[in-house]
Amino acid sequence: MSLRSRIVLAVLAVFALISGAAGYLMLTRAEAGLQRAFDRATQTRAAWLLALVSVDPVVIPLPTETERMRVVYRSYGQRRELFRSPGFPGETSRLSNRTSHRSITVEGTPVQTPDGQLQLTLAVPDENLRQDIGRLRWVFGLSWMLSLILAFGAGYGVAGWLLRPIQRIVNQVDAINNTSAIDPIELPKTRDELYHLTSTLNRMLARIRESVEGQRHFFGAAAHELRTPLTVMKTGLQVTLKQGQLDAGTATFLSGQLEEVSRLTRLINEFLTLSQPDTIAPVLKLSAIDLPELLDNCLRQLASLTAEYGVTAVFDRSGFSDVILQTDALKLEHILLNLIENAVKYAVSDSVVTIRLQKSGQWRVRIENQTIRESGPTLDLRQAYYRADPFKEGHGLGLWITHRLTTLLGGTLHLDWKSHTFTSELSLPVSNPDSSTFSR
Repeated sequence: MSLRSRIVLAVLAVFALISGAAGYLMLTRAEAGLQRAFDRATQTRAAWLLALVSVDPVVIPLPTETERMRVVYRSYGQRRELFRSPGFPGETSRLSNRTSHRSITVEGTPVQTPDGQLQLTLAVPDENLRQDIGRLRWVFGLSWMLSLILAFGAGYGVAGWLLRPIQRIVNQVDAINNTSAIDPIELPKTRDELYHLTSTLNRMLARIRESVEGQRHFFGAAAHELRTPLTVMKTGLQVTLKQGQLDAGTATFLSGQLEEVSRLTRLINEFLTLSQPDTIAPVLKLSAIDLPELLDNCLRQLASLTAEYGVTAVFDRSGFSDVILQTDALKLEHILLNLIENAVKYAVSDSVVTIRLQKSGQWRVRIENQTIRESGPTLDLRQAYYRADPFKEGHGLGLWITHRLTTLLGGTLHLDWKSHTFTSELSLPVSNPDSSTFSR
């Protein structure tokens, strides 16, 4: 439920309680007023009838067909009933407002009967009174319900008007698409609670911007600092291997080190790419590549890794001999190396990592490996700095970098983990990505 609805319902509940209590008091007073008016009219009628009564000789006026009357004469301690209408409802003390008659008793004056006292009780049908009270209650209930409906409508509109500045703040925050362009929110003109809220949000956004910029600068600076020693190491290893003066064991060892240095160099280069502000479009170097050949090359580079982990990597071409794509070869190679390396590292020993090439609207590279655990989370594996440890020790940066690079190439990366199988599916567009980001 939205804040606007909660405010309206809270105000409506308070309004309903207050208006209901006030209306109930007014209703009870109105009902009492109708009853008093009815009793006054009955009393006037009874007094008029009593004035016509005579004891000696006995003269009794007759009531109407709907009225019921009883006349009692008290004299010298004796009580004598002079008249009782057929169907008289009973004693006055036993009558109530819900009976079919409402009774009023009046007494005569000493002038009328010097030797005694006359008492006349008149019972009049109260059907009209009950109908009037029923109509009054119905009108009150209907008016109360209509007032609640009107109050809800008016309150909803007023709440929307009052919450409009908050919605404007929400829209301005939603308009922030990247961390490089966090503009401060416009402050309200009135220095109320919204002003202080907006000012607090601006300070928080400023801290976020400074933190992101600091991380990006550190990322770029660290990558630049690491490129130089890696380049020196790579050059030294290449020169040493080309001299051909090494025994077989040492050459194999240095070749493995050269592959690791090359991998670190690619990783550093991608760090530099990802450390650029979001407002700067990344530069993609397009070239025509053969996707199956690129996959074979990746498997050759990771041959020593598969042997180390005791895993067999199999590439199932499924009839695709050559697939030519126009994309950034280095970035796609880095994506494939990361996905295959992740599958190899976290696969069950002596199992098979299967790589399949499919086409269903887009080119899809599907990589599957068997796992010890039956299932696990996959969404967080694409988040930055997530330490994924489903089976073995890992840094958690590979899938995050892969996800970012896939987005740059216009593709999608889907991860699935169930039934003891971890699946990475890379989808690559058949058409070229946006040419405005390309550099040939």
